Amino acid sequence: MVQSILSNLAIILLGHLFMSMLLSQSNRLSKQVLSICIVLLFSTVIISMFYLPIEIDGYKFDLRLIPLIFLAIFRGWKITLSTLIIVCTWRYFMGGVGALPGILAGMVGPTLFVLFFYALTKRFNNLYEKIFVLTVCWLISDFPIVFIVPNGWEVFKNIFLIRYTSFLAVAFTYYSFIKAEYNKAYYKKQLEWMAWHDQLTNLLNRRKFIELIEAKRSTSIKNSYIAMIDIDHFKKINDTYGHIAGDHVLIELASIFNKEKENNMMIARYGGEEFIVYLEAATLEEAILSLEQLRQHVHNTSFEIDPAHHIHISISIGLAKWEKDYLLQEVIDTADQHLYIAKERGRNQLISSYHVDFVYS
Repeated sequence: MVQSILSNLAIILLGHLFMSMLLSQSNRLSKQVLSICIVLLFSTVIISMFYLPIEIDGYKFDLRLIPLIFLAIFRGWKITLSTLIIVCTWRYFMGGVGALPGILAGMVGPTLFVLFFYALTKRFNNLYEKIFVLTVCWLISDFPIVFIVPNGWEVFKNIFLIRYTSFLAVAFTYYSFIKAEYNKAYYKKQLEWMAWHDQLTNLLNRRKFIELIEAKRSTSIKNSYIAMIDIDHFKKINDTYGHIAGDHVLIELASIFNKEKENNMMIARYGGEEFIVYLEAATLEEAILSLEQLRQHVHNTSFEIDPAHHIHISISIGLAKWEKDYLLQEVIDTADQHLYIAKERGRNQLISSYHVDFVYS
């Protein structure tokens, strides 16, 4: 019996290993293909347990329900019901006296309970909730023995302790592996986020920004533009109110950028009080309009230094078109030159090749 329980656990954990390998390749797979792979993997794991039953007092059981429970919690309706249909169909064609009870009580009933419970509560957090869900699933699966087999109540009393404890033990062992994998994925995502973003403003950092726009531009069908943005008189803000106030201005400005930027824009902190923008537009006029709206929004915003002090700031913008045969650094240099002209002409304005050509024509 113990060997059979361990065999069931081994199959579940082997399935978990393959699931981890599958998820590690999820970026290379479409959502639909990934879902199909998960359904096939869990179906294989559950069907395998049909052929490795746990025998207690002449009655045969297995732990097929455990993967279904966690599939319902972590993967939702579509994948769970697809898997359920496959394994129930397989069990039906295997035949035998216990086929129908095994399908209805051993799989369908508990799985639907978990799906409805989690959809309504979104809770599977503390120990008591986990024990409650697992206990209800076990009862739905095992208690029908009382009515199905001869002398059912006596049979249930004789086997319930080993069945219940082994069910909980395997379920919590499996959950610990799932949780460890989720924690690993979470911390990996956090580390990636920290590596890709500026720690003060939470905007993209320069390195990640360049990586993303190089890839984005290669697939864009619109014209691409680079803009350099600088906060006017930022040193004066630091000197007057302190560097903490200056940091607060940077954070608020980044928040405005995130809220007001359009879908065709990508913004990063370039360094200090300077920001870089990538945007796609059909024409230069359209690009200018988008950035002018951003500049005007900043100009009209009151920035809170502390509860007693609010200030207004302005930004200067230099804009350059990213021509097909230009390197990114060349475009950045041109946008920087236009930014310098904007500051020379009095700040709080946008300068592009259109403005430069207009003045010098």
